[in-house]
Amino acid sequence: MARDVKKRGKPSYTNRRNRQKNLKKKQEKKKLSKSAVKIIKSKWDETKTPRENVRDMGIAFNPNEAVPIREQRKDIIDAVPIDGVSIEVPKPAKKITGRKKNEKQAEFVISNLEQQVKDEEEARANEGRKFKLFHRETELCIYMLARHGEDFQAMTRDPKNLWQYTPKQWAKKIRTHKESEMHKFLETA
Repeated sequence: MARDVKKRGKPSYTNRRNRQKNLKKKQEKKKLSKSAVKIIKSKWDETKTPRENVRDMGIAFNPNEAVPIREQRKDIIDAVPIDGVSIEVPKPAKKITGRKKNEKQAEFVISNLEQQVKDEEEARANEGRKFKLFHRETELCIYMLARHGEDFQAMTRDPKNLWQYTPKQWAKKIRTHKESEMHKFLETA
């Protein structure tokens, strides 16, 4: 009597059913918003296509369509009219399919995005630049300031100047040290 053998190998795969399932998942993923901006995520409508959603918000889906690029060749070549021949080639008008864009939603989204950009720029301007030196260089700057004050020539001749910094390099290092948070912390302590 033959013993039962466990079937091994790849699981059976039905092409038609699995392909349809994968296509459906792909279509659902396309309609989801992948944007990290909160206002765009909140106004996103899954029933619409991404192009329709973006158009309703008043944002350009394709920046090349929004801002036409000037053709440089037309400026270079002078068109000389010939009798009976028209020079201009008519371009077909683009058809805009679907619903018209929602003006109120577009104004709301654009104003919020502009406000968000202004807030970020103000925060960046108020933040200023953060200066940071290595721990060893901070110790060295503290030592040099205690020993020599603002005399950069004396700092260059100091035996602890192992890296042979020039007076200009010392001036720059001392300036960055004074603007760093470590110097402010040491002054308050």
